[in-house]
Amino acid sequence: MTRTVLLLLALVAAVLAAPPERTFTYPLPPDPDEYHITQKFDHFNDKDQRTFSERVLVYDKYYKEGGPIFFCPGGESDVRGGYDHNGFMFRVAKKVGAFMLFPEHRFYGKTLPLGPVDSYLPANIKMLTIEQAIQDFIGAIDWAKKTWNIKNVPIIAFGGSYPGDLSAFMRIAHPDVIYAAHAASAPVYYRLGSLSGGSFFQVVTHDFGLSDPTCPGTVRHAFKQIKQAYADGKTDVLSTDLRLCEVPATQRLVDLWVENAFAQLGMEDYPYAVSGLPASPMKAACQAMKAGDPARSPLAQLADAVGVLYNATKDLKCFNISEEYYTCADITGCGGGVGDPDAMSWDYQSCTDLISNVDTNGETDMFPKALFNLTALTAYCQKTWNSVPQPYALLKRYDISKSRRIVYTNGKLDPWYPGGVLPDMLSRFPASADVHAFLIDGAAHHLDLRADVPQDPPAVRAARDAIEKILLGWLNQASSSSSSSSSSSSSASASSASSASTASTKPASSLPASTLPASTHAASSRPADNAAPALAAPAGVLLAAAALLAL
Repeated sequence: MTRTVLLLLALVAAVLAAPPERTFTYPLPPDPDEYHITQKFDHFNDKDQRTFSERVLVYDKYYKEGGPIFFCPGGESDVRGGYDHNGFMFRVAKKVGAFMLFPEHRFYGKTLPLGPVDSYLPANIKMLTIEQAIQDFIGAIDWAKKTWNIKNVPIIAFGGSYPGDLSAFMRIAHPDVIYAAHAASAPVYYRLGSLSGGSFFQVVTHDFGLSDPTCPGTVRHAFKQIKQAYADGKTDVLSTDLRLCEVPATQRLVDLWVENAFAQLGMEDYPYAVSGLPASPMKAACQAMKAGDPARSPLAQLADAVGVLYNATKDLKCFNISEEYYTCADITGCGGGVGDPDAMSWDYQSCTDLISNVDTNGETDMFPKALFNLTALTAYCQKTWNSVPQPYALLKRYDISKSRRIVYTNGKLDPWYPGGVLPDMLSRFPASADVHAFLIDGAAHHLDLRADVPQDPPAVRAARDAIEKILLGWLNQASSSSSSSSSSSSSASASSASSASTASTKPASSLPASTLPASTHAASSRPADNAAPALAAPAGVLLAAAALLAL
């Protein structure tokens, strides 16, 4: 008996002495060097001699002479965010000795051409265009090549979300500059006339019900209570149950505030805690809704769900919609708030070229019906920015069917994925285009671009391995092309890093079976229509490729 007691005491002491479980910390890349370079304010008007300072981040510690340039265009926020969350780019760069370049997008972050006030004057904000930004990026590439004496090397563009769009656009429009691209979660087809607008919130609703199928129904009931409160003129319940500090005059603002919460939780539905959100925040929101007193109203349960985003610190007594939601042209959210330059810039772009017809229909989603209304959007944009939305112009300027040597990746948890280039769409491209498309199970918004962590789903890890193999193959192709005789007819086509034509390729069926797990499914298992893909598609990575180069 004494021996048993001693053993138990020793075991208890060991447990008490053990270090506490470590909190997960997302692995950030090494710090960059920051530069500021001079750019023309208007690249297309020689009479306008104004210039501005563009912020550029560089990491050259991996760079080896002759190595490629890995380039990531800045997006709709501070460029450091894109730098910190492109771990996959760093992973491959270290293996190939790449020079890494991250120029900030004009009118975002610290790159406000004429300051936080004058930049937004009507005559100046007009210079916030994709074409002007692309010319900035090309200028940054030229600056880096001259500064580091980098000769003719392949340049691969990486980007997620809007920077994913930009990576694809630059590859399509400037193949003489960009040799290849990895466009992650790039909703290039989420445009009026190309996709059903309700797809975004259909995915949000589906994802919210994955852990408990009753959660979307509770949200629907809560919206019925909101509608009834406004109809009866008894909106006090929105203060008591939904916990609003001030009740807006109209229901629409409440609807948008709730939709914005679920949009953000859906896009950032990562398997680990990051940016103040818990791991798997959609599941956390559903659990918060179902926890506590089951007799409380659907409105009270909805307050707990959106609180996962709006009350992450758990210290708010009430929700202040005016501080938490910025009404803008993009109903999925512009971030920030009134006076925030990044939010204002995105609002302007959402009033000019970047028109995504996201809406709610109340049937395939859990939100009140509010269909996309171009007339209403135009009225808002004219009043706010004196601009007229051009919903069809972007895909005319950047013809996605002309994609060559691009990897398009999307995650099945990402509400934007229906607007991406998906595996079942690859019949649109010739076999020689060397275009690849992944639809990755368990992945939210451009998760595949983020750093490797133990919490990553197997399908994400497998997809990264397969994408890396494709990128290395392209770099090998570029290396072989540059070392081949220019008089050889076979190398003449392969060495054209400045053209959209391609070299010989192998069919997708040549992909080694070991590259992806057994749960991988062929593209033929996807629906063939262009609407939002069926949400019941099988798990795993869905991979298709017009061709995969032999490595």
